[in-house]
Amino acid sequence: MKAWQGVAVGLVGLMLGAVIAQAAPVDPKSLGHNGGANQHPHNLSSRNTNADGIHAPAGGENQICRFCHTPHGASNKGPLWNRRDPLGPNGDGTFPLYGQISGRLGEIEIDDIPAAQYGGADYPNGATRLCLSCHDGVTAVGEVLSRGTIASLTMSARGTIDLDTSHPVSFVYNEEVRAGIMVNVNKAGQYTLPPAEAGMLDKQSRMQCTSCHDPHLDTKAGAYTLPMWRRYTGIENDDYEGTCTACHVGGSNSPGLFRKPGIGDNHFANP
Repeated sequence: MKAWQGVAVGLVGLMLGAVIAQAAPVDPKSLGHNGGANQHPHNLSSRNTNADGIHAPAGGENQICRFCHTPHGASNKGPLWNRRDPLGPNGDGTFPLYGQISGRLGEIEIDDIPAAQYGGADYPNGATRLCLSCHDGVTAVGEVLSRGTIASLTMSARGTIDLDTSHPVSFVYNEEVRAGIMVNVNKAGQYTLPPAEAGMLDKQSRMQCTSCHDPHLDTKAGAYTLPMWRRYTGIENDDYEGTCTACHVGGSNSPGLFRKPGIGDNHFANP
């Protein structure tokens, strides 16, 4: 080996060592914590240590990422996406708008504001549709594009999302839409736009599940009840109000909110 080659190899080794030495520890709330042996609810592999969770049995699929992602043969619906399109409650990929079935659709304005682009053939779209490929309660959780069925898993009733009673999703939320909502005299002055640096809206300025939730961050533990909470400080009330306040003036107590018990407080078909 020539002298300059030896020096180069040595430098690369030193740099690699420095990178490894400075690598940040994996957050205990991360899906990849502890080499994958953890109780993260989205850890569907056999490495999940929660005996009561939904995951592959011992000896079954042990690759955590594979349940949602694949480096080859992925769908273009999401980043290296490895899941089929959700079937939805109607079995044809369609989902109800907020309040469409229960008769409360008239309580919101976005379906009447063209700029909101709420509904349509691609509803729900973006990250919300990816989430529903498990949380529609119908689509096989353990079936992926790259390898077919890798585990026999069933979504619980508690984990099944009902868009009829959930917060509206997959609509554009920009200044035109905000102004359109506040034409309603009961909602005048009650809405604001989230700061761009918060990253709550997607690239099309749409509100999605990921506006409030981070699927890779397991935040629900002990007295903290907010699941996969994007804005996480460990203080539940601050995190909840901080999220609501990003769009609703006055947070969860905003007089512009339509509130009845059991509506909008959760997302589940069977609370």
